Amino acid sequence: AALDYLEISRAAGLVVATSLVVFPEALVVWVSSNGVNIPVDQLDGTSEVFPPGVVLGSGAAEVFLVFLGILLGFGSLLFQINAPSFTLICVGLTLILGWYVFVVNTIAHPVFNFENDGHPPVPPADGWATDFRKEVTFYMGYMVSSMALCAIAIGFQFFAVLYLYKVQTGVDEKQNVFKHRCRLGYYSFLITTLGAGMLTVACWVRVQEGASKLPSPVVYPPNIIIYPDVQVMGGVWTVVYGLLGFATVANPSLVPAMKIYAIALWCWYIGFHVMTQVSLAGPGFAGPACQLGMLFTAAAVAPAFFAHELETAVKTQEDGKNKSAMAMKKV
Repeated sequence: AALDYLEISRAAGLVVATSLVVFPEALVVWVSSNGVNIPVDQLDGTSEVFPPGVVLGSGAAEVFLVFLGILLGFGSLLFQINAPSFTLICVGLTLILGWYVFVVNTIAHPVFNFENDGHPPVPPADGWATDFRKEVTFYMGYMVSSMALCAIAIGFQFFAVLYLYKVQTGVDEKQNVFKHRCRLGYYSFLITTLGAGMLTVACWVRVQEGASKLPSPVVYPPNIIIYPDVQVMGGVWTVVYGLLGFATVANPSLVPAMKIYAIALWCWYIGFHVMTQVSLAGPGFAGPACQLGMLFTAAAVAPAFFAHELETAVKTQEDGKNKSAMAMKKV
């Protein structure tokens, strides 16, 4: 019973942590929609304005998921309230609303704005030299990067809620090496995709604008570029992290290296991306700085977490085999 409670507390703590990670993102979406200031008859938008009501609903859904996760996690962690039926409802809500947030924020809204020359993104001061660069940087630097980062953060929260439900119902996956390999492989794919998107927009900016400090920021969230070379480095480090994840799937002995790399990469994200690039873009980016700081925290932590789970599963499985072998020898 004590072991079960310890595992439940661990899962509940993860639910709280992953919910807090998406909190700034939820508030930024809610506030930036300006939906609360728009008359009801204008919430549907126009042919040139994406429906503010849809964006407002996305922000509301994300804020709701944050509150739901925090209440669920704290209820289990602090008050030992563990109701699997309610947790299962939370799993369903997190899945459905998470998909809604993902589709609106990373696909529907960006594509609509791109077709109508909306913002973001914010291209170089003189625009892109060719339409090809404009399209490639939008889809790879903005849309693909946003999709990967959003999937990491929201997906991590969904996993945490599902994990809590499984622990509450007595499902033991500690020795399921296959599942942990699949989860690590999936998040390694997302990280590699994120890095490829960062690298694409950074390289095009460097080719067109040069390597020196830009006079005005190029904004393709999650890329906010003042120094192109710095962003190129970020894309490279992120791709390497994803590839290291794939290598760890095949060889779990690389888990310690992956954990160390995750810490170093998180320091880079915060120090060189948020505190340098975003900060130099101006105080108007204070909100996005908080948003990106937390989202990149999820990007750094999630693969390392699943690598740790894989390492634990392999060790648990090996310990079980050793104990069985010793028991057979005694017989």
